[in-house]
Amino acid sequence: MSSAETKGPKSGPMMKVLDWVEKYGNKLPHPFWLFCILIAIVLGLSALLSCLGVVAVTPATEVLQSVEGGVKVDGRLFTIDTGFEPFVIEMEKSSHSSKLNNLYVEIYTDGKPIHEEAIDRSALKSLPVSQERFPVLQEGGTYRIKVVNRSREVPVESLLTKDGLNWFVLSMVHNFAHFEPLGLVLVMLMGVAIAEGAGLIPALMRGIAANVPAPLIIPALFILAACGNVGSDAGVVVIPPLAAAIFKQLGKNPITGLIVGYVGATAGFTANFFPAGTDVLAMSLTNAASGNDPEINVLSNWYFMSASVFFLAVIGTVVTKWIIMPRLGDAKETETEEIERLTPLEKKGLLYAGIGVAILAGIWLITILPEKGWLRNPDPNPDLIWRSNFFKGLIPILFSLFAAGGIVYGKVTGSIRKADDIVGFMVDAMKRMGGYIVLILVIAQFTKMFQYAHLDELIAIKGAELLRAVGMEELPVPFLIAFIVIIALANLFLGSSSAKWAIFAPVFVPMFISLGYHPAFTQLLYRIGDSITNCVSPLYPYFPILLGWIASIDKEKGRVGTVLSLLLPYANFLLFGWIAMTIIWYVLGLPVGPDSPLFLSG
Repeated sequence: MSSAETKGPKSGPMMKVLDWVEKYGNKLPHPFWLFCILIAIVLGLSALLSCLGVVAVTPATEVLQSVEGGVKVDGRLFTIDTGFEPFVIEMEKSSHSSKLNNLYVEIYTDGKPIHEEAIDRSALKSLPVSQERFPVLQEGGTYRIKVVNRSREVPVESLLTKDGLNWFVLSMVHNFAHFEPLGLVLVMLMGVAIAEGAGLIPALMRGIAANVPAPLIIPALFILAACGNVGSDAGVVVIPPLAAAIFKQLGKNPITGLIVGYVGATAGFTANFFPAGTDVLAMSLTNAASGNDPEINVLSNWYFMSASVFFLAVIGTVVTKWIIMPRLGDAKETETEEIERLTPLEKKGLLYAGIGVAILAGIWLITILPEKGWLRNPDPNPDLIWRSNFFKGLIPILFSLFAAGGIVYGKVTGSIRKADDIVGFMVDAMKRMGGYIVLILVIAQFTKMFQYAHLDELIAIKGAELLRAVGMEELPVPFLIAFIVIIALANLFLGSSSAKWAIFAPVFVPMFISLGYHPAFTQLLYRIGDSITNCVSPLYPYFPILLGWIASIDKEKGRVGTVLSLLLPYANFLLFGWIAMTIIWYVLGLPVGPDSPLFLSG
C-alpha cells in the first residue's frame, strides 16, 4: 500500500474548518466563566425587557375534543332529559401536560356561555358531569361542555430590582444545594465508583471482549464501548486500549482499534442498553426546564437509544472496514500482545457478583411487579406503571445494584480488604467530580435566574410563534433536522454535555412543549446532536489522550490533522444516519421510551 493511501488527507476545506474550530474554540473561556457571562447577560436582558414592558401571551388551547358526525369539534355535546345519566370525562394524560396551567371549564347552551370556573390540572383525571356538580344544568336543556387552557400574559421580571435582589440572596444557596442534577449524578457515580474501583467493570469488559469471535469483534467493540458508558467516562478510558490490544492480537493495526474504541465510547456516548449517568443528568436538566411537568424518567429515551447501539455498531463497522482499515493498513512488525484473560479468581468474582446483583434485583422487582408492590403506582392502569415510585426513584436502586456487585466482586477477589476501601472508591470518584460541582454553582444560578425572569417562557412563546409563522408545524422535519445539526455544531465548541443542555434545555424544552412535543423527544434530539461530534471535537477532554495513545504506536500518525481525518468519516456517516433514523422514527410515531411518546396528549 502506498504512502499516499496510508497517510490520508491533511488539508482541504473540512480540515480548514476543524483547524479553525481548534484555534478559536480554545479561546473560549472556562465553562465557569462562560456561565458567569451568561448570568450577566440575563441580568441586563431582564432589566431591559422589563423596562420596555415586553410581555408574551400564551396561546389558548381547547383541551377537550370529540367527534360528531365524523368531524372533530371542541367540547362535548349532551342533553339533560329523563334518561340522562351522569358521565365522567377522563383525560389522565392531559393532566400531566405543562401546557395546561390556566384551565377553565366552560358550559354553553345555544352557543352562549352560562358557566365558567377555574380548575386544577389534576381535575382532568376525573371530571364528573352531573346536575349536582353543575347546578346550572336544567332538565330538557342541550349543552356543550368545554375544557379550555386560556391564554395568559407572561411579563419579564427584572432581576435588577429590590425584589430581584431579595430573591437572589435568599435563593442562591438553595438554587445550588437543591439543583436536582447535582445530587442525582453524584449518587449515581458513587455507586459506579464502587464497581469500577473494585475491578468489576474492567473485568467484565475484558471477559466479554476476549470471548467474542474474530468476525464480530468490530461490532462487538462498538457495542461494548457504547454500553461501557454506564460508568460515565469509564468507557472512553478503558475501551480504546483494550480494542488496540485485540486488533494487535488479530494482526491488524492497533491504531484502528484505538479509533474504534474511541468513536464507540464518544459518538455513542448516549447509546446504551442500560440506564447510565448521562441518562440521569439529561433527565434532571430536562425536568428542571419543564418544571417536572410532564416529568420524564431515566428510561425516557431507552427504546431509541437501545436501537442506537445496533445502529452505531452497523455504521461503525462499515466505516471501519471500508474506509479506515484500508487507509491505515496492517500493523507493522511487532510482537503480538495477548489479551489478558480472566483469572480463575476473577471469574469466580464475576460469578458471585452476578448472583448477588440478581438476588438484589429480584428483591427490588418484588416492589414493582405485584399489584400491591410497595413502590408500584396504586392506579391499576398498566400505562401508569412507569409513573411508579420505582422508576422515579431508580437512582437509589441503580446505586444499590452497582454497589452490591462491586462489593461482592471485591470481597471475592480481594480488591476490597476492609470496609474503608469502599469509602475510598467513592471519595476518589468525588475528587474527580470537583470541577463538575464548582460548575454546578453557576449553572444552577443561571437556570433559576432565567426562569425567575420568565425569559424561558418568553423565548418559548416567541420562538413557537416564529416557528409557526414559517410553517414548521406543517413542515416539522426540516426543523428537527436543523435542531440536531445546531446542537452538533455547538458541541464542537462546548464539549460539556451538561453545560450545553443547561443552556439549551430552559429554552428548547418549553418551546417544544408549546409546539406539542413531549420533553422526552426534545431531550432525545439534543442527545443525538450532542453525541455525533464528540469524536471529532478537538476540545473534547479525552481527545489529547487519544493523540497520545496513537503517537505511542506511530508518532507520525499521532498528529491532530491525521487523527481527525480518521474520525471525520464516522461523524459524517453518523450524522446523516442518525438523522435518517430519527425521521423514520418520527414518521412511524414510535415512542422513544416507556411512557415517553413523541407528542403531548390533549
